[in-house]
Amino acid sequence: MANIFVVGDGAIGLLYSHYLSQQHRVTLLTKHAIDEPRFYQQANAPKQTINCQLTNLTQLSEHGQVDVIIFTVKAYQVATAFRQLKPFLSAQCQLILSHNGMGNVDEINSELTKQQGLYFLTTRLAGYKDAPFSVLHTGIGSSILGDCNQQAKTQLAEVKNLLNAIPELTTTNNIQQLRFEKLLVNIAINPLSALHNVKNGALTAPQFSGIILNILNEACTVANKLGINVRLAEALANAYQVMSDTKNNYSSMHQDVAHNRITEIDAMCGYICQKGNQLGINTPHNQSLLDAIRHKKSAI
Repeated sequence: MANIFVVGDGAIGLLYSHYLSQQHRVTLLTKHAIDEPRFYQQANAPKQTINCQLTNLTQLSEHGQVDVIIFTVKAYQVATAFRQLKPFLSAQCQLILSHNGMGNVDEINSELTKQQGLYFLTTRLAGYKDAPFSVLHTGIGSSILGDCNQQAKTQLAEVKNLLNAIPELTTTNNIQQLRFEKLLVNIAINPLSALHNVKNGALTAPQFSGIILNILNEACTVANKLGINVRLAEALANAYQVMSDTKNNYSSMHQDVAHNRITEIDAMCGYICQKGNQLGINTPHNQSLLDAIRHKKSAI
């Protein structure tokens, strides 16, 4: 039994905490109330209390050094959260990132010791917060863990075993490829669902096909220039499959905009625009969505 820290009590943080607490001691680090239990629920089933300890940054020193930590906060929050928690991480701490969009890996790696492994965990687990301290689990899907530095390569199997309570968990030696494939799905779904205030399934309508084709074409061009082998036809098929599989769900960006929260658009369309600019590739359609989401957020 390991001591696992989960940073962030959003939907994914609560889902991970629910599963991992069945085999390990889980401490959930939150900015919110720590005297209120967290709950997990599947459709048409009673709520279950998540068996985890709650703490915040001011109390973290009482828990000793951290050996395994999973960051489930938004992409733009990762760097700040890491720097706040860095003094509490053991010299052999294994760090796992799990968020939408790209970025963060190189920045975090530059501040780790040689014994600290960095991993990325992609997941198709789906859920949403139906109350401030409760997650409603809406979909099971595969989760894939990959190494992001040399130390993680040597401990990938060991860390995967620690996380085996997460459903359908496998490993990969090419997490960058999978992150980019997921980025393409996110780019196709998140901004448009937020801008048009629709559920994911609505994006299969013909009116959206042109913009989806254009933004994915730009993103695939950038990916291929970066040495990542993605094909436009496969990217389109994957995006439309996820739209169908999650047709009754609202995307995370839709929920962020609806609740006047900062979005992850900079780690999605913004990443494509940034890399495109560096590579001399025009990305006007991604830029248009980037500008529109930023305006939508500021106008609320």
